[in-house]
Amino acid sequence: MQYSYSKLTSFYECPYAFYRNYQKHERGESNLFASYGILVHSILERYAKGELNLEDLVDEFTSSFEMSINEPIIMFGKDLTDSYFDKGVTFFSNFNGFWGLKPLESEYKFEIELGNNTFVGIIDLVAEDDKGNIIIIDHKSSSKFSKKDLKSKSKQLYLYSKAIYDKYGKFPKELWFNHFKNDYREKMEFDKAFYEDTIQWALDTIEAIEACMDFDPNNNDKFYCGYLCDYRNSCEYKQ
Repeated sequence: MQYSYSKLTSFYECPYAFYRNYQKHERGESNLFASYGILVHSILERYAKGELNLEDLVDEFTSSFEMSINEPIIMFGKDLTDSYFDKGVTFFSNFNGFWGLKPLESEYKFEIELGNNTFVGIIDLVAEDDKGNIIIIDHKSSSKFSKKDLKSKSKQLYLYSKAIYDKYGKFPKELWFNHFKNDYREKMEFDKAFYEDTIQWALDTIEAIEACMDFDPNNNDKFYCGYLCDYRNSCEYKQ
C-alpha cells in the first residue's frame, strides 16, 4: 500500500472523509485556502528553478491572484480576500531570496519504504546553509502554529527527513515552516528521538487504518468540516 502524510492525518481528521477519498475514491472539491497556497507554492517553485526573477514575484502574484481566487475567501462570515491579497504582496515585497540558503531541490518528489509499505511526498524546498547543513522547508498558508500544534505538524517534516537521509546519507540539520501569509519562518532543530517516535506513529497509524472497519465521521472540528473538508457540501453527517 502507498501512504502519504496527508493520507495518515486524514484518518484522524475525519475517518469518514478518509473513507470517501481513499477507499471509495470519490472526487471531492478543493477550497480557496488550498488555491491560495498552490499559487504561492508555484511562484516560489518557479523562482527556485530560475524561471522567475526576484523583481517579478510581486507582479506575478498580483496578476495570478484574481485568476486563482475566483470568489471571496470567507471565514465565519468575514470576507478575508483583501487581507490574503495584501499579505501575499507583503511577503513577496519583503522576499529577498531563500534567507541565505542555497536551494538544492524545489518540489522534490520522493517515494521511500516505510515498513512493508511505501511512503510518498513532495518537499517544497531542500536547501543547504553555508556550512553544508541540509534544511528542509515546507511553505504554509496557515498562521503560526501554537506550541502544541507545532509538535504535531512537525511530523510531516520528520517523515520527509527519512527521504533526505536515503538520498543524501544524512538527516537535515533544521526543519522549517515558512508561514508566508505572516512572513514568518518557524525553525526546529532536528531531533533524532522525535524522528524515531514519528516513524513509529506512522507505522501505528497504518496498522490502525488497515484494521479499521467503521470509518465514523468526526464532527468536532467545525472549521475543518465547514471550510477544508473536500466533502463539506455533500456530507450527510455535516451539522
